[in-house]
Amino acid sequence: MGEQATSDFLGSLRRAVSNVHLYPRGHPQSELALDMLAETTGTLTAGIDALVLSMMDNAFYLDRTLLPQESLEYRDLYRLFQDRGLDSISIDGRPSTGDLAELAAFLANDGSDVPADGTIRLNERPYNRSDLVKLASMSQIRHSYTASLDFLQGVAESMADEAGADISDAVWTVEKLLEQVLLQPGASLLLSTLKTHDEYTFYHSINTSLLALTVGQAIGLNPDQIVELGVGALLHDLGKIRVPIEIIQYPGRLDDAMWAEIKRHPHEGAQAILAGSGQGQEIAALVALEHHARYDLAGYPEVGRRGKLHLYSRITTICDIYDALTTRRAYKRAMPPATALKTIVEGSGTQLDPDLVQIFVSILGIFPAGSLLRLETGEVAAVVAPGRDAESVKAAIVITTDGERVSSPDTFDLSADRVVELLLPEDVGLDAASLVESSHVATG
Repeated sequence: MGEQATSDFLGSLRRAVSNVHLYPRGHPQSELALDMLAETTGTLTAGIDALVLSMMDNAFYLDRTLLPQESLEYRDLYRLFQDRGLDSISIDGRPSTGDLAELAAFLANDGSDVPADGTIRLNERPYNRSDLVKLASMSQIRHSYTASLDFLQGVAESMADEAGADISDAVWTVEKLLEQVLLQPGASLLLSTLKTHDEYTFYHSINTSLLALTVGQAIGLNPDQIVELGVGALLHDLGKIRVPIEIIQYPGRLDDAMWAEIKRHPHEGAQAILAGSGQGQEIAALVALEHHARYDLAGYPEVGRRGKLHLYSRITTICDIYDALTTRRAYKRAMPPATALKTIVEGSGTQLDPDLVQIFVSILGIFPAGSLLRLETGEVAAVVAPGRDAESVKAAIVITTDGERVSSPDTFDLSADRVVELLLPEDVGLDAASLVESSHVATG
């Protein structure tokens, strides 16, 4: 059962449920959605007798395996399951299209319960809480992350309706993120640096904010200042909502007209923040305006007359670039975290504030959490946390020398001199998020 198969199944289930509301039974679009659901379900269950999808603590579990990325990406489906009183879905073999249709109708509140003698059964609860791999701190930070996604989605919708951006909940949203950063700094930093999803503005904005909150804490800002910084980082790319998505995702070199559209987003973002927040968020608007201006003021828009970028802008720029470099996008591969850190260091003094770069690198460590490393033995290790010194990390072997996946990885101290290659999840065909988060559980 691959992570992509699980994501495809959840996506097709969500689509089939939506189609129940849009089209009558037997409509070609409904049949197409059910065919896709049957195909993805068949792929997911290929070669096994049964599986269980469980819902608990804002997270999905496939059998006993936590699905961290799917828990964020399909949070609307999770809420739908909650609304229908579901905590588990059991699937036997390859379910019939009829049973899948009844499941979609039930979730859409347009049908009765799935028959008990069918291939799909609800709320059998084959696993109790102690059976499922979980970590309370990661559950809580994931909940705050999800709330942030909902907030940004609401802002985007308000901007699309030409009603102006309603960002009145921005401070509350960041306070919830900060709460988790202060309580569990390792867990929040871990979540922000896991890279298993395609980048889009909302995920990127929250990751940037989490990283900025961590930097703000490290340099000794007081709580009110850290929240100001976090709000600025969370909203720094708000103007991109006004940029056509085909330009944001354009796979080639931008022409002059496209580049002009991109360069408008700092102004658009600053104006949206000021219009949607009233007094008190002028600093957040300044961060949105300055986050591409560069430390040497050679970026855009021109802000030379101010002499120096705001501290929060300089922090946000570093976090913004790091997250962008380490995230897979439609038109480029992600960089391994350690390679991205090297790029950050190379921009020190010109694009980026050198003092803040030094602090940022010291926070993430030589190989940041989520890094995948090939060792001299041929094994692949996932980095869980910084080590005891600058030349080591806490890691877990996730693929053996023979290429076998390790189902329950144990953590150990790994010295940098054992690393021979930096890898990406797609290089080795695994989901770093679930492995690292499970490893984080083992470390306590």
